[in-house]
Amino acid sequence: MVESSPAALRIAIAGASGFVGTDLARRLAHTHQIIALTRSALAAHSPPQHRNPGVYWVCCNLFSLRETEAALAGTDIAFFLVHSMMPSARLTQGEYDDLDLIIADNFSRAAATAEIKRIVYLGGIQPEQGYISRHLRSRLEVEHVLCSRTPDCVALRAGLILGPGGSSSLILMRLIKRLPVMVCPPWTAKKSSPIALRDTVNALVDCISSEKIPTGAYDLEGPEHVSYLELMRRSADEMNLRRYFIKIPVFSVGLSRLWVSVITSQSKELVAPLIQSLLVDMLPGRTATVFPLERAPLPLIQALHQAEMPKMHLEITGQTTVPFVVSAQTDNVVSVQRLPLPTGWDALDVAKEYAQWLPRIMRPLIRLEFSSDATRLRFKLLGLSSPLLELEFIESRSDARRALFLVIGGLLRAANSKPLSRLEFRVFPKQRLVLAAVLDFSPALPWLIYLFSQAQAHRLIMFLFSRHLRKLSEKK
Repeated sequence: MVESSPAALRIAIAGASGFVGTDLARRLAHTHQIIALTRSALAAHSPPQHRNPGVYWVCCNLFSLRETEAALAGTDIAFFLVHSMMPSARLTQGEYDDLDLIIADNFSRAAATAEIKRIVYLGGIQPEQGYISRHLRSRLEVEHVLCSRTPDCVALRAGLILGPGGSSSLILMRLIKRLPVMVCPPWTAKKSSPIALRDTVNALVDCISSEKIPTGAYDLEGPEHVSYLELMRRSADEMNLRRYFIKIPVFSVGLSRLWVSVITSQSKELVAPLIQSLLVDMLPGRTATVFPLERAPLPLIQALHQAEMPKMHLEITGQTTVPFVVSAQTDNVVSVQRLPLPTGWDALDVAKEYAQWLPRIMRPLIRLEFSSDATRLRFKLLGLSSPLLELEFIESRSDARRALFLVIGGLLRAANSKPLSRLEFRVFPKQRLVLAAVLDFSPALPWLIYLFSQAQAHRLIMFLFSRHLRKLSEKK
């Protein structure tokens, strides 16, 4: 267990360069050693004059289990503040919630290997009943995965977090500044409990102590329960702007996402979670205990005032320790598909079924050859002596919840490929799903030819394999 008054702990923060992570790192650096995880090699190799004691930037690709293990080695506490992270690949096939599961599983595995005392996660408030947006459902899936291997885990669930540099604040302020007249669909009447960045970071800091904050899930509550429409009105008053709000009875979510995205100059991927989450009331205390803030939360008007301020950038601080550097290779592919998991199956069962099923549907064009010890697989095209792809099963890095194959060669893999190209099957029993993931694959084909041939063929094969697993599930 973590002591009530920890001194000089080694604390890892995934998402340290983000909106919340920046302030959290600044707060903790005075009393603890902070390992700030970043994908940017430039940030990790910052000049010495930009460094301050207490924060050590580590270049880490969370899609790599090896890099995540190296980054978390020797740490006591780990914060996971990463939301909807996209891999640094030229082509990404997969939905954001599946990609989030991959990095959450890597983080959970690495934390268990490092024997980390506690994981602290910042997720989203869960509605009591009825509609749950895909974004919030993904936050809950990540929470379950993070807490699956480390018994001492705290999940903080927040709604809108207001503060300088936050995406929710940025969207709100740009709507007010750029639109004198706003049409307000029904979703703007749904209530939430906005909380200031200061109070969010205070709660995260409190979670370091297990005696102060026991293991469990907690909702963060702001000073008031207000609708998004009321939030816009108060923001306009705070900025001394006269704005007119017109309520309308119907308005499609897709159209709302489009016009908010255009007006605020934010991507639809960033705007969509906000709107989808507000289709129902997002009030704390309905599915989890309300977090016990030690002092009164910042008044809403002050939180809105601070949200107007430009983001205060955290200097790149600390001595750099970089065990790995993110590959600069451009033609890199990540492809993740969510598949149904037959009852009673594990990752090894799925991998074995895939190896047996694939040659059957590819006959007679492609055949599968096994090495004598059955650890290497070679996919061969009719008439060619060299394999299209050669995979090696890594038993030492596989278990019931993860089956790992390294792509070690073949005509379709680039000969100068630097990252460890791999195929993984990961199962998540609580969610009854399996993820099939191709990570850090570098194709040998010219890029445009690859996009319209091998990349599309892989997606088709995984679609057919998903149907095959679904049929097996129905039979069982």
